[in-house]
Amino acid sequence: MTAATADKEHHTEDSIPGPGEEGMVMPERRDLHFLPPRERIQDWHARGAHMTQFMNTLSLFFPAGERMFIDALRAYRDQIPDPDLKKAATAFIGQEAMHSREHIEYNKLMDEAGLPAEKLDAFVWSLLDFIKERTPKSMPLNATIALEHFTALMGGFILDHPEVLEGSQEDYRRMWEWHAMEEVEHKAVCFDVWEKCIGRGPTAYLQRAFGMGIATAVFWPLVVAFYFQMVSQSEACRKEGWRGHLTVLNTLLGKPGVLRRQIPEWLEYLKYSFHPWQQNNSHHIAHLSELAEEAEEAYQQALADSKGHHQHTHH
Repeated sequence: MTAATADKEHHTEDSIPGPGEEGMVMPERRDLHFLPPRERIQDWHARGAHMTQFMNTLSLFFPAGERMFIDALRAYRDQIPDPDLKKAATAFIGQEAMHSREHIEYNKLMDEAGLPAEKLDAFVWSLLDFIKERTPKSMPLNATIALEHFTALMGGFILDHPEVLEGSQEDYRRMWEWHAMEEVEHKAVCFDVWEKCIGRGPTAYLQRAFGMGIATAVFWPLVVAFYFQMVSQSEACRKEGWRGHLTVLNTLLGKPGVLRRQIPEWLEYLKYSFHPWQQNNSHHIAHLSELAEEAEEAYQQALADSKGHHQHTHH
């Protein structure tokens, strides 16, 4: 039986699709720091100021979003029957905590540059707090597996198509690539917890499909609204003019088509037999160690440079 045929069959309890024959992917928490240059926060992307603000807009969702993912998983961690999956859940929480910490620092740079990051971030926190407090315990986990599908697809696309970030300021590029690789690495953890704790039957499937509908209807309109607010406050975007919007549209829907080309994989989530590792892009994980070393080197260099600059200004 070919791998493609196997993928189409509903996965059984003992054969959750993983990369090749390795079974479940075990994520690893990496304590990485990034110090992207603050003066480039408005124009770090090679495709210009508007594309920079689109990526910056995505960053606004991460501190609160990743806190919701962590809490959603913690709510079920004690119910996970499989010790390996429990270990993977702990590693997932560790990875998301690192992402959240680094994006909080990133988002502060936007604030310092006069962008409305703090106001928009506060809105995301209040929206997700409302979901957590006013919906059943399964709803945050449901939203998490839907949004993790988005982040895994987006991350996978960025890694499959390096031209999306090619030529961008290297610290920002490296941070996004690190985040993308770890999203791929842990993309099935919450889904596996959902199947072990909520189930795989028709009711669990209908809940999951409904959750994806809600997540899509809420998330993408917010991204668009936030993007326009960010652009309106950006001096670099004003200088670039309306053509910058066309660059973003072309990147997302034209060529390379970051969103357009993800639609078939997004729809696969609605298959009854779906599992994230049916979309097997685990080869990207192999580059994580190399990227981590580069990131650590760049961080130490940035620290040394800022210390030198600090001493120089005091003499």
